[in-house]
Amino acid sequence: MDTVGIVGLGVMGSNCAKKLMESGVPVAGYDPYPPAVKRASEAGVSMCGSPAELAGKAGVILMFVPGPADTEKVVLGEGGIASGAPEGTVVVNMSTVDPGVNIRMGEALAPKGIDFVDAPVMGSPSGVGSWAFALGGSDEALAKIKDVLLVLSGSEEKLFHIGPLGHGNKLKLLNNMMLGAIDACAAETMALAEHMGLSQKTLIDVAVAANARVLSNAYKEIGTRIAEGRYDGPTFTVDMLIKDNKLCLDMAREYGAPLILGAAVDYVHRMVSVQGYGAKDHAVSWKAVAKNWKA
Repeated sequence: MDTVGIVGLGVMGSNCAKKLMESGVPVAGYDPYPPAVKRASEAGVSMCGSPAELAGKAGVILMFVPGPADTEKVVLGEGGIASGAPEGTVVVNMSTVDPGVNIRMGEALAPKGIDFVDAPVMGSPSGVGSWAFALGGSDEALAKIKDVLLVLSGSEEKLFHIGPLGHGNKLKLLNNMMLGAIDACAAETMALAEHMGLSQKTLIDVAVAANARVLSNAYKEIGTRIAEGRYDGPTFTVDMLIKDNKLCLDMAREYGAPLILGAAVDYVHRMVSVQGYGAKDHAVSWKAVAKNWKA
């Protein structure tokens, strides 16, 4: 397989690079932050000085960037992918962003003969190799990146072509709103358990042992983290959840469908962030709820 480019070598991007290199795929990378550059270089990634330089070395470019503004800067900004990518390049946005941003990027790159695909990751950083993907883009573009996606997913059964460009992120935003709702509910129930003198660990242990109908993988992971007090080394931070849930709320309003529960979920997590927990794993949310009751 030819060299694959990765823009953004944080937790997700670095895990992706590691998996590709373990599978014998050469990886070129770009990241604006020196610590990330140092770590990636030491891991064997061929680092570039700009997205444009990277685009000249890789026919498939995977993007792991924080948000919509970063996406536009990396693709269309000075020294961006658009200024260095030859015709036939496929740019794959694996971040969770506003679907409209991906559509605009696709429209801007199409006259240059460059394909754009949205492929937000459905899974945790450590799950690389078994990630699922919600894919938005043309059949032709997806065919060009299938081999790369199979390395990261491990199976065609985890590749879901949702529809045209933008649809992958629409599905991902709905998925993350459900995660936010589960987290907010777990925060209140776990906080109430502690408030009443019940063991949080017992609450989750009983649900797991009974295979209760309320049990989901998300609730199990959140409950276990709460019981063990593990909020550092986050798989998904409170602030990241706020970002994604806001994008979902905005998307719903664009369709004339304001979300009542979604707004409540957003309120809970903004309260958590204001109390100083924004950079922690979202399982920490129960602490902010409990603090309100003790105030």
